[in-house]
Amino acid sequence: MRRRQALVQVGAAFAAPAFAQGVGAQGAAAMPELAPVLAARVRHEGVGLVAMQAQAGAAARFATAGRVRLDGDAPPDPDTRFEYGSITKTFTAMLLADMVTRGEVALDDAVESVLPDGRKLRDSAGDPLRFIDLATQRSGLPRLPATLTPKQPSDPYADYDEQHLWAGLAAWKPEHRLGQRFEYSNLGFGLLGEALARRLKTDYATALAQRVLAPLGLNSLVVRTPGAWTERLAPGHDAERRPVPPWQFGVLAGAGGVGGSARELARYAQCALGQIDNPLARAFRLAMQRHADGPEPRVAMGLGWMLPTLAGRALVNHDGGTFGMSSSLFLEPATGRAAAVLANAFVVVQDLALYALDGNTPLRNVAAEVAAAVEQRRAMTERTAAAVPADAMKPLEGSYALTPQFKIAMRVREGRLFSQATGQGEFELFAREAGNPLRWFARVAPIEIEFEAPASGKSPAFQLRQAGQKLRAVRE
Repeated sequence: MRRRQALVQVGAAFAAPAFAQGVGAQGAAAMPELAPVLAARVRHEGVGLVAMQAQAGAAARFATAGRVRLDGDAPPDPDTRFEYGSITKTFTAMLLADMVTRGEVALDDAVESVLPDGRKLRDSAGDPLRFIDLATQRSGLPRLPATLTPKQPSDPYADYDEQHLWAGLAAWKPEHRLGQRFEYSNLGFGLLGEALARRLKTDYATALAQRVLAPLGLNSLVVRTPGAWTERLAPGHDAERRPVPPWQFGVLAGAGGVGGSARELARYAQCALGQIDNPLARAFRLAMQRHADGPEPRVAMGLGWMLPTLAGRALVNHDGGTFGMSSSLFLEPATGRAAAVLANAFVVVQDLALYALDGNTPLRNVAAEVAAAVEQRRAMTERTAAAVPADAMKPLEGSYALTPQFKIAMRVREGRLFSQATGQGEFELFAREAGNPLRWFARVAPIEIEFEAPASGKSPAFQLRQAGQKLRAVRE
């Protein structure tokens, strides 16, 4: 889910196939001014895109580009279904807001009050975590639970059940006071959905359907639990346009399990802005008001929603992503406008959503980004490798974890060092400096790795640099 864990991308292919282009579909109002922008984007990255724009006093408009499938010609349309990813968190927050407005729960209530078997959930000072702490990403819970060890890394949440959740919470060692700092947590929002469902004595999917989706006329939206719908669901793709399976969710569905179409997302936005009468107006107002500081000074937190200020404009936003899909939704209450972009590939779409909102936000120069990446790849490929003795590589061998479910194995074979990430192929690393066994680079992708000096005979961790990111992987 975006603000997602980073993946080591290996063997990227930048050549773009030709794509069919479409604008609007099945009687939907079209956005012809946005169609060329979307078409230009899919020439360089992604597979298919659907954009939505809504404003007061007018029907929602749509634009599409690309294909639903790489092996087909059909473009996506406003009714093509996507995984919403972390936009789900706003739906979970709406369930909380509805229950607050009904007097069924209070924002300051302790989450442990609904946990089974007298389980406790407390911060570093022993104070109970509250519902508002989960909903504003200030609970101190980690991004992902330590017990997330999926059978299928490509579908990481499918087999994560209640037993895993309670074990993960029991193993958690809080390092901060509640509310002390922003820390984005899929675990926290998954727990929020489960806790609210327990208060209502049902499961998350049923609670969301009865309390949020049905009252908003969104009965076609579905929580992607194992075996849930696949009809009209676009196939997902990674950043290199390789097919990846859809995600399914167990107990953490409240963090990213909702899926649907651009048309349904438009209705959701119109309900949030008060353009469609609905019984959750008070809950929307509660969820979309400021409740806490966010990840940076320009971004506050509502319940689930991010509240960024951009060039003096107060916006309401959440982005989402899975291994094979991306999404971005923006609302501007002052102007009554909303816009969203859904993609069936792991690509950045936030700039497109902002552009759809106002027509003025600068767009990424994707062609320049691709050209720079190609040049960086060429330089990496032609880089001269240095010599390092095989015995100096031995302390580097082992398994290192970037996240609980994404690991990188280092192996020495025939005097050469190889690396393999979860769900990916093995590739060779090359020494950057003669006689220095700590600094390495890859030729299959612009990746640099620097190991920390061995302690007790083994390197404890390494820093991975790729695409402007620096990530630390720790030896298991």
